[in-house]
Amino acid sequence: MDPLVVLPLLVELAVLGRGIYTREPTDIVLATIAVPCLFFSLWAVVESGNPSGVIWGGLFSAAAGGILTFLVVSDIVLRASLLTRTAD
Repeated sequence: MDPLVVLPLLVELAVLGRGIYTREPTDIVLATIAVPCLFFSLWAVVESGNPSGVIWGGLFSAAAGGILTFLVVSDIVLRASLLTRTAD
């Protein structure tokens, strides 16, 4: 399967699982954003089984996964900076 589909799908499932498991407000918001991203990835998986012309699902899946990854990394950086600031 195409890495443009698999890698975003793994990120989306991990973020969704984190939101379900931790139940923190930020994780729940990120998990909510992950749901539409999952639709793009699942669309790409279905489209990869249909060999008809140009396959856009992989590009949309990569874009959605990239946006979600950016949001997750931003959350990590903000949390780390807040923890550092409150420790001082």
